[in-house]
Amino acid sequence: MTNGYLRGISNIKIRKDYKNNMEIMEKTIRFFKINEGINAGWYADVPGHTLAENQMVSGSDTFLEEVDSILGGNGEVTVTVSDSLDENSTPFMAKLNMRSHNQWGATYVLTGPVAEQYGAVGFEMWICNVTHDVLGEHPKAIYILDIK
Repeated sequence: MTNGYLRGISNIKIRKDYKNNMEIMEKTIRFFKINEGINAGWYADVPGHTLAENQMVSGSDTFLEEVDSILGGNGEVTVTVSDSLDENSTPFMAKLNMRSHNQWGATYVLTGPVAEQYGAVGFEMWICNVTHDVLGEHPKAIYILDIK
């Protein structure tokens, strides 16, 4: 059941890193906030899952709330991510490093330039298995390339 909130992954782009002879897949994912009622909270916009399966919890909701506040508080955040890139040649805003993984999801630790700027280095967030439909698996690292 989608309740009319889901629109789908916004953008998938593959670009070539010629220096390192690799393809980099970038995915832009929309997150949205429901402010009232029993479904109040943050959600990923990933089709094929229920609203409950797309709910952001255990730190990922706090991360989105903070980002939304910085962006003006409209209740919608889009994040462009990649699970592979050359850190020395491709700029990125932040990086999520996998700390642990189990059958239900993975816990990531926030690092990178923007995390340093906002004093958020070391912030932990859990991301469920819906990630498999976005990135194919829980990668060891998720690079945040852009946030709007």
